[in-house]
Amino acid sequence: MDSTEAITIREHLIAGDLGYLTYLHGKIYKEECQYDLEFEGYVCKTFYDFTLRYSQERDRFFIAEKDGVIIGNVAILGYSDTEAQLRWFLIDPEYRGIGLGQKLFKRAMQFCEEKDYKKIWLLTTSDQEKASSIYEREGFKMVEETSQEMWGRVLVEKRYELDR
Repeated sequence: MDSTEAITIREHLIAGDLGYLTYLHGKIYKEECQYDLEFEGYVCKTFYDFTLRYSQERDRFFIAEKDGVIIGNVAILGYSDTEAQLRWFLIDPEYRGIGLGQKLFKRAMQFCEEKDYKKIWLLTTSDQEKASSIYEREGFKMVEETSQEMWGRVLVEKRYELDR
């Protein structure tokens, strides 16, 4: 795959999206990071918690599809009038390296600008070097690191923040 021409990005959730995104997270993180089944449960819980507070006005998903199949995603969760979290950023490995991650990330940041979110934060792990480089290149600063055992491994969880 060398182009994003045949890829569409939509900004609304439809039935099955959260289940499929849970599947993608579980599958990809098992293959790439050796995360155990607890990780997939964690993703399920975060999506469930999200559904309890979902606001079409303050929250936004950016879902990349090719031929009707989800191949990437990033979401913005608005927690207040001024603060939001970037969440669930994932690109199917087959579609990496073509600028899709950058495109999704840019759309997410544009949404934050439209909503006038002053602080955007995210959590990631030290396993996610490529994603972390995107965050840092876009001005996010790592503000906290915590080593803990989770998902079958000892990981360093990192918190990044961007003040606008």
